[in-house]
Amino acid sequence: MSDEKLNTERRDFLSKGAVLAASAGVAAVSVAPSVAVAKPASNVGPIEVKGYVKDPKNLKEVLTNAKKIMDTCAACDIAGPGRCNGKGPCGESTPGMGGKRRSFINNVEAFEKLHFNMSTVHNVKKPNTELELFGVKLSMPILTGVTGGLTYNMGAKGKLAYDGTEMTESKFVRGIVEGAYNAGTLGWAADGIGDPIETYRERLTVVKKFKGRALAQIKPRTQKEIFERIDAVQAAGAPFFAIDIDSAGRAARALPGKTVEPKDVKKLREIVKYAKIPFVAKGIMTPTEALMCVEAGCAGIVVSDHGGRVMSSTPASLDVLPGIVKAVRDSGSDMVILFDSGVRDGGDVLKALALGAQAVLVGRPFLRASLGGGAKGVEMMFKKMHTQLVSTMVLAGVADVKKVPADIIYKEA
Repeated sequence: MSDEKLNTERRDFLSKGAVLAASAGVAAVSVAPSVAVAKPASNVGPIEVKGYVKDPKNLKEVLTNAKKIMDTCAACDIAGPGRCNGKGPCGESTPGMGGKRRSFINNVEAFEKLHFNMSTVHNVKKPNTELELFGVKLSMPILTGVTGGLTYNMGAKGKLAYDGTEMTESKFVRGIVEGAYNAGTLGWAADGIGDPIETYRERLTVVKKFKGRALAQIKPRTQKEIFERIDAVQAAGAPFFAIDIDSAGRAARALPGKTVEPKDVKKLREIVKYAKIPFVAKGIMTPTEALMCVEAGCAGIVVSDHGGRVMSSTPASLDVLPGIVKAVRDSGSDMVILFDSGVRDGGDVLKALALGAQAVLVGRPFLRASLGGGAKGVEMMFKKMHTQLVSTMVLAGVADVKKVPADIIYKEA
């Protein structure tokens, strides 16, 4: 099925409130109509989304806005299954929101299958959630995920946003970065495969505005293109950057100017040598490749399968995390290990920390928060997840996010 046909079917579903069978044989769920728009005549301007709340005051209004502006996401945070788990009406597509077969679902279910040992006989009352990452002090071990292409991947293009002006990629990025900044942590500006360097530099103006408190990602392009972008990232003042090597699946069908490729140790080492700021390799799913990153001199890695969106039938990123952490630490390396894929709340954050991650990246919740409320929406989502994290730490007897014991995770006798 073509992407165009698939997107048309999605829009029909969301606008008519159809009932679709969830993936993996899960019972069908009914989702109320989410997109009701008044379509203006051609060349009149952006489409006004009916029922959109301008200047939303709470997270429910933010997520309701997000649901109304998107074509490819049913915002299951507030509807349908009630949790973004890959079993809603988003289907299975890439790009898009449903992921590839079981991979996306595996990521979410891995968290749901992991349980805490509740502990209430202790003196932990006010847990410390602060930490330092590559010299940057953070209020919590939560960063936004690397998300971009929202105007075309999610159907927001040409629609009026929460502030009464047209939703654009720049507006989305500003919401992510500024919201994270206000929450005392870090947000990412993303590089799109089809973005020319001029577009990328323009996007980095947001990073520059929050110099030292915003990050940038680069696609696994040719070395020459990567070096050009590293120069731009460094000029913008980012404290570190990442390359999402898990985007390399398009290498076999790359078009001129849209080349992406896997990276071997030699090329990783070249990037490390060229960059003047720490380089983090995103998309590491095996102990072997984690050790290759150690060998190359990477400052950090992100254990991630791209949210389950690029390859079918991968194990959950959470399931491979412990083995990767063990391999890296047994090698004597103190390389930073971050985690991404499937994190939905503060409890999930603590689970990832218990398995050895030092901080997590969270994509979809913040993606929707920025689309539905900009920086304020993103800040609201951070506050919600931080509250959940603190509450879970108290009930698990964890005093500090930098020292999360593995035994808070329940194991059958």
